[in-house]
Amino acid sequence: MDAIISALDVAMSRAHFIIVTGGLGPTPDDLTRDAVARYFGMTLAEDETLLKHVKELFRQRGMTMPETSRNQALFPIGAKKIPNPHGTATGIHIERDGRHVFALPGVPVEMRQMMTEYVEPTIGAAYCGGQVRTRTLRLTGIGESHLLAKLGDQSELQSRVQIAYLPHHGLLDLRLTAHSQDEHEADAQIAHAEGFIRERVGHHIYSTGATTLAEVIGNILVNRSQWLATAESCTGGLIADMITDVPGSSQWFERGWITYSNDSKRETLDVPAELIERYGAVSEEAARAMAEGARKNAGTDWGLSSTGIAGPSGGSEKKPVGTVWVAIAGERDTWVRNLKFSGLRETIKLRTAHAALSFLYAQLTDARL
Repeated sequence: MDAIISALDVAMSRAHFIIVTGGLGPTPDDLTRDAVARYFGMTLAEDETLLKHVKELFRQRGMTMPETSRNQALFPIGAKKIPNPHGTATGIHIERDGRHVFALPGVPVEMRQMMTEYVEPTIGAAYCGGQVRTRTLRLTGIGESHLLAKLGDQSELQSRVQIAYLPHHGLLDLRLTAHSQDEHEADAQIAHAEGFIRERVGHHIYSTGATTLAEVIGNILVNRSQWLATAESCTGGLIADMITDVPGSSQWFERGWITYSNDSKRETLDVPAELIERYGAVSEEAARAMAEGARKNAGTDWGLSSTGIAGPSGGSEKKPVGTVWVAIAGERDTWVRNLKFSGLRETIKLRTAHAALSFLYAQLTDARL
């Protein structure tokens, strides 16, 4: 409690907009609501509307609200409510002396919608410092160091925009931000910066905004009336998960296999037992056979496979942890790529899944990545 109040005190002395996430739930460790109320000298009282909302959420889930969740209806008198359609924790908005404090739940799916629908518009309406424009360029097949080398001298570019480099497990986002008193000038600064970057690394840019690599691949396949199947070993279904996160992926993703054991590769993908015995399950030959087996058995235009050693054990001198093969089977040919990753098991799995999708994107677009 003291730590939260101390952090609020520092934030209020430095910023006009303070966003706090987490700590709004019903358990004893959820202290944010109480800390915010205490900091601003507000009384917590049960709100009948909020109580009905909490009871209704439990009813929709076929449950009766436990008495321990009744405290979810407690709310600081005088604060504004931030609606939470997906959960029991209502957000809190308090304005004091031109400063705004927003307390949001920590559950991402709840917080994101509340941020987009309430917090961002509120900040936009209160902000009087001119125009701010942002654009996110999403890249694949290039890391930060190589990107900096490709871009070269950025002094002129940085005089127009701020650039944030946001890598995430083999993919890279560039967020461009421009500030100006005039909205058209801010837009022009963003456009100039994007043109500068596209001229140098445009073939690495797969989308802008929030569009994912899987979504871009899906749009390409739908436009071509083509279908995809996957066969995964070391990624354990992560590639298929990324694909099925895309709404409408049933229009282009036919099926996926998780063939973790050697027997499953042989029985469901027709990978020859002698191939695995000779080259191993983590090999160019196995990845190739898995992709071709997925394409053949699913009757699709494309087959995508992954096999590797995610660790922390299982590696050898010839095939250390992080050794990965991904393959793509098409109508006329099969392409295979060997990759070497390092890090924790989760990191290797994520990087492999992104690398597999990046490899497929490159084949679909003839991009040299």
